[in-house]
Amino acid sequence: MRARILPLVLLLAGCAGGKAVAPQDETLAQAMESGRQSVALDRLSVAEGQYRLAGTRAVARDDAPAIGDAGYNLAVVQLAQDRPADALSTVAATRGALAVRGRAGDDAELDLVQAAALHRLSRDAEAAPLAASAMASADPAIAEQAALLGGLIADARGDRATLAAAAARLAHTRPVPAKWQADEDELRARMVLATDPATARDLARHAADLRQGIVDYRGMARALTLAARAAGQAGDAQGAAALSLQAAQSMKAQGVKGRDVKGQGMQPVITGPDPFATPSGT
Repeated sequence: MRARILPLVLLLAGCAGGKAVAPQDETLAQAMESGRQSVALDRLSVAEGQYRLAGTRAVARDDAPAIGDAGYNLAVVQLAQDRPADALSTVAATRGALAVRGRAGDDAELDLVQAAALHRLSRDAEAAPLAASAMASADPAIAEQAALLGGLIADARGDRATLAAAAARLAHTRPVPAKWQADEDELRARMVLATDPATARDLARHAADLRQGIVDYRGMARALTLAARAAGQAGDAQGAAALSLQAAQSMKAQGVKGRDVKGQGMQPVITGPDPFATPSGT
């Protein structure tokens, strides 16, 4: 299993990675661990440098699994810094390095991060088959994330059948981890938005609360944006405005550029009070 840090946009949390080797390359292991710790502290630029170091060390030892680990984690960190084009380049180069070492073929984790980057660039026709491929992974965490991503892509494309299939895939027997429940609630909200906006608002708000608790602020802001759309469709203009502002301020505080692609991203205009803004003239 990879030393995985999930994208999409996703929770950035790692685990000990790679199969044990004897003797262990301590430089490589330390760089990977330092990258994981930096992600946990939201020091993404530091994590990027550590994963580059780990990848260089992996190439030096001609270690295909470690190259895959470092390349995947580097792409995730680039995506977390809102650099999807760089993430795509890293995925392509990682696939090439693996192919040279006889590791060509399907790779659900690389498919997942590539699909996430393409979706971030609004290249959903390319992203959809990659998300579908990742959804077939035997790893439940990868399959779960791919189902959410596939649903978001389908919603952006107006593909109700695929959205319904993804939502059904995320129908869990409770209790489940908070992230999984948030994923289910968000896709259910998207499914009923047109027919029952009040329920969609409640589901999206619940998803936002769960994502806040697991420190997935990008996902939280996305769910708040969905809740704002639902509130507006339910006739609650004041609630919609407040939710939109909350979401936009969160994304601005995260340093994420505003976007509004069929409701998937954020409006760039923020017109509410910000008590932490740097005063003008200082």
